[in-house]
Order: sequence, then C-alpha cells, then structure tokens
Amino acid sequence: MPPGLTGAAATRRHAAVPSIRTLQVVLKVAERCNINCSYCYYFNMGETSALDRPALISLDTVASLARWIREGCAELGIGRVMVSFHGGEPLLLKPARFSAACTLLRETIEPVAKVSFAVQTNGTILSRQWLDIFAEHRIHVGVSIDGDRGANDRFRLTKDGRSTFDTVDETIRTLVAWSGGNQALGPSTISVLDHRNDYGAIYRYLRSLGIMNMSFLLPDRSHDQGFSADDGDAESYGRCLSDLFQAWFAEDNPDVNVRQVKEVIRHFQNTEKGPPEPPGEDKIAYQIIVAQSDGTVSVDDSLIPALDWFKGTPRVAIADTSLPDFLADRVFGEIRRANNTIATACRDCDWRGVCRSGDLENRYADGMGFDNPSVYCSGYQRFFTDVCGTLLANNYPVDLLEDRIEQSFAAVDAHV
Repeated sequence: MPPGLTGAAATRRHAAVPSIRTLQVVLKVAERCNINCSYCYYFNMGETSALDRPALISLDTVASLARWIREGCAELGIGRVMVSFHGGEPLLLKPARFSAACTLLRETIEPVAKVSFAVQTNGTILSRQWLDIFAEHRIHVGVSIDGDRGANDRFRLTKDGRSTFDTVDETIRTLVAWSGGNQALGPSTISVLDHRNDYGAIYRYLRSLGIMNMSFLLPDRSHDQGFSADDGDAESYGRCLSDLFQAWFAEDNPDVNVRQVKEVIRHFQNTEKGPPEPPGEDKIAYQIIVAQSDGTVSVDDSLIPALDWFKGTPRVAIADTSLPDFLADRVFGEIRRANNTIATACRDCDWRGVCRSGDLENRYADGMGFDNPSVYCSGYQRFFTDVCGTLLANNYPVDLLEDRIEQSFAAVDAHV
C-alpha cells in the first residue's frame, strides 16, 4: 500500500486501467537541443511538434504536473513513480531550476508514491554544480554516446558539424570517477547501432571508461521506412548484436549489464523457475507516459517511428484530464494488446517466445498496424542462433536449452 493512503482511497482504482506497479514519466524539461544528431526522431524524422512548445519548462508547469501525478497515483494505487528527465537536452535547463523541479516533484508526490529520478544527457554539458545536484537528488545519469570516435561522430555532431566525442568522453570519465562505482548514480550509456561499426571494439571502449550498464538501440525504423542503400540490412544488425554478445561473453563479468544481451540470456538462465513471463493485460510493471514542457501528456514517444499511427495518438493538457482518465484512453489498451500479442506471421517461429515479434515501433506497417514481425526479424534470428550456439559450445545442456525455449512459447501462445 502506498504510504499515506488508508481505507477506500488506498484500494480505489479506475475500472478501465490495469494495476500499475511503476509509472514512468518521461519529462521533457527542455524541448530544444544543443547538438544535431542526424537520426533524432524529434528533429529529423518528421515529428517536429517540440518546436511548437516552450523551449524550457516552467516551475509552475512542474508544480501542476506533480499534483496531477500525485492525485492519479492516489486514485490508481500506484506505489512508485520514476521521473526520467529528457529533451532535447535536459541540461539546457539552468541548474537551479532543475534542482527546484526535483524538489517540487519529490515533496509533492512522495506522500503517495516513492519517487526516483534519472536524466538522459548527450554529455556535452557538465559542471561541479550539476554533479552536486545529481548527488543531492540521487539522480541516475545516462549518457548518449554511440561508441568510439568513428562511431560517435558519424551521427552525433554539433549544429555546425563538429565532433562531440572528446567532450562526451571526458564527461563519462568524470561521471565514473564521481559516482565511485555507485550504479544507482551511474553513469550508464545508450548507443544507437550502426552496421558499419565494430561492436567488439565499442564494447571494450565503453568498458575501458568504467561503464557497467550499457544499452544498444536498433535504429528507429518501421516497415514503411525499410532499408536504404546506406542502412545495411536486418541481418547486419543481428551481426552487431552478436558481436556485442561475444565481447560480453569473453569478458565473463556477470556484473556488466548489456540490456539487449540480458533480455535474451534471462530465457536460458539455469533456474528452477525458468524464463520470466510478462505481466498480463490486467497488470503492468511499467506504464510510460511523456510529459511535455507545455503541460501536455502523450504516449511513449519511442513509438514515433510508427509515425502515421503516432500522429493520431492523444496529446492532452493535464488541466483537461486526470491521470486515470488519460490512461483509460483506448490507445493504451491498443499498445498493451500489441505488446502482449505476437504477429500472425510469427506464430510458428521457433524464436517467438524470445523475440515476441520485436519492439512495437519496428513492427509497424501502414495498413497492417503492428501485426508484423520486426523489420529486423532476420537479424534477431541470427543473434539468437549465435547466442544458443555459444551456450551449447560452452557445455550448456542441450535438453535444458530446448526446455527453456519450449517454456518461452507458453508466455506468448496464451495470447494468440
């Protein structure tokens, strides 16, 4: 039971909204950026609504949002709120206003739900004042970097075309030293995959900086975009993921977390429980919403690559709705059903329980919606085959591997 709630108020929940363990609020505190990443989905992929909103969020808007979240969590019985500061570049907000926003959010929401903070920065802005703020408010810092100099500077350049690498490299080194190994503070890294890079070398570079938690994202792409001549193909991205896995496996340090590797390996961990099953439609581990600088809220913006669909999703002012009513919108049910259901074409695939048809934004096609395998399907198959082959070559029992794959089917076949 969330602290501060008793009786009927503690158990009342909007009938149309499933039970939510954690509400993740992606808070756009700065809607502009100081660099120009050519693959940015907000400024270079046709979704430019950020330019119509205030460049920086006001404290009045933060205060209104905090009350809106508190009231919604109280009604829905949500016990945890994760606020992820994003942009644009969130550190364009002045440090004093950023700190004040953290205080407002924590003091307003915490009587109802536990609050945690994270920030995702491009790593070009850092000072002692920022480090003090991260420590004071216990903010986990994530840094976007695509790898070594060649990888990073292919896409992540300043607005006049100059390299960002040296600045970001120094920022990460500073954050690693400052955090003293406290993974709650970070830093972690997010990198966008590119088929031209050497991911064994990139893994080793990030580890040389002291990074323990890293994530590698497939480029934003739906079936409608497909692959151009410079994009490589789906299988080449499977090779990228396989190279990451092999570098992680060779280091043999279980404390290093590569998210895309962990998501696959968990299916084969030698435990009595077997692979985890996702929550059903009536229970959600994480519910993501995006809050913009003008006091509007919308669905998870990682779905922007499904642009024709995304443009039809609701964006509403918090003054005109409550959190329960917003989450009761049919679009959230549509997203849950798509996430919990594999594509029709995947129903006989041996990897369906591991892949689950891939990320939604990569499944979208005009006219078919999300009922498609990932545009990276053949890459996933290469990756999974490589992982299993490596496990078997290192004495993982073949009967246990087959059993784990069979168990993974159950979680998806129940929703077919």
